[in-house]
Amino acid sequence: MSRTLPINPRFRRIYQHLSGADLAAPELEELSLEDLGLGDSQKSRVGLLFGTYSHPGLERVLRAYGLIQRAEERVGPVELRVQGEDPFRPRVILWSRRFYAPVADLSLRMATGAEVGLGDALATAPLLYVDALLLQNPGRPFDWHRPPLPGQSHPGLALSAQLLEVLMLMARRIGAEALALTPSTFAAASVYDRRFLFVDGAAQGRFLAMRDAGRGRPRWLLAWAVELGCLRDAEGQPVPFTPMPMLAPLSRRLIRTFDAKGWAEAREQTGRQPLTLDEEALQQRFPWQRMPPGPPPERVAELLGYDPLAPVLAH
Repeated sequence: MSRTLPINPRFRRIYQHLSGADLAAPELEELSLEDLGLGDSQKSRVGLLFGTYSHPGLERVLRAYGLIQRAEERVGPVELRVQGEDPFRPRVILWSRRFYAPVADLSLRMATGAEVGLGDALATAPLLYVDALLLQNPGRPFDWHRPPLPGQSHPGLALSAQLLEVLMLMARRIGAEALALTPSTFAAASVYDRRFLFVDGAAQGRFLAMRDAGRGRPRWLLAWAVELGCLRDAEGQPVPFTPMPMLAPLSRRLIRTFDAKGWAEAREQTGRQPLTLDEEALQQRFPWQRMPPGPPPERVAELLGYDPLAPVLAH
């Protein structure tokens, strides 16, 4: 199986030291990692997120893994806001006190395998589903080292890898067999592909073929090429990105899904189809008005046929 990266061993140790009692505690206290441990109880308790986390307990978790501290290093003080009217469909926000804007915004819910296309015995497999995920630094402008991706209003926080690991451990903690999501863009799928696989083998192969078509080019530029319809198949037809569910499997039976012959054959079949980047179309459609001021890097300028006057007028 084209497997994803293992979870950080340090995060695994923290997970093992977190206590179920601490996660459900109503008051936030200063606890050392030695004081934190993880219980195995899966009892559903009224008012607790997923029957496990109180609001202060969730903050304790995020601090134990260092996510809040890393966010504050980038944007200054943040506060945790939790909308948990339905404890099995919470929204979790890290709010910047400096910029009066969210720096992290997650909507989570419990789901089943049937909802992402799994059948037979896996149709009832419990999943932790990420309905929406936003990570942004509202205090940092885009530049040519980090240009905007399709759909971005601000640069990211560079915390997606750590956050996804914490969500995977949260999924394990509440008894889910996988973390699931559906990327809305190729750019988002490119962030998730280190941890997730498409449930549909053909979708996995198509994603890999799209990624290969941009080999040797900046990933952000390939993301724009896909967004602007500049990838072509062998007949010259545009190849769009189609949002499809992805899983980070945690149970053995879900891991075996991606070892199945049918999934692998579908991935290989679509992955072998050659795709090309239509450079002329990309030059014509490229959104210079969305880009940072100043000239792009030399190799990007060459690929895009950069005219020093045109971007200045666009800005």
